[in-house]
Amino acid sequence: MVLLSACSSISQSTNPGKSYIGKLKLSQNNLISNFIVRINVFPEDTIIQVSKPILGNLIKIKFNQNYGITTNQELDNSFLTLFNNFNNKEYSYFFNSCFNYLNADKNVFKINKNNIELKCKYNGLDSFSIFFVNDDIFSISGILKRE
Repeated sequence: MVLLSACSSISQSTNPGKSYIGKLKLSQNNLISNFIVRINVFPEDTIIQVSKPILGNLIKIKFNQNYGITTNQELDNSFLTLFNNFNNKEYSYFFNSCFNYLNADKNVFKINKNNIELKCKYNGLDSFSIFFVNDDIFSISGILKRE
């Protein structure tokens, strides 16, 4: 079981990039947890904030094209292994494809490596689904909508 806790926020008034909000479902070891996610996309960074009603912000994950993934708290080794499965170039390509190039004609983008899949799927204007699956052992799925 994964336990997350922390506080962080991003001011909307200082956010010149694209913003998305949505819900994620985490499935692991026959347990399901639901979370709220906010993603802010900037030219160099993608910032993912995960929260839960009542508990507030739990974790902030920042991806930088040059420096990779950082979080505002320590993650257990199983999650570090998942995050480290893809390199900076693969994450950059994935985020850029999902947030900038999905449309009705190019409606699915995915990368697979070592039984782990990252996928995003176009659902309509400013809306898409996102999946992060580790060979049926662990999965995160959800829908994001542009704010």
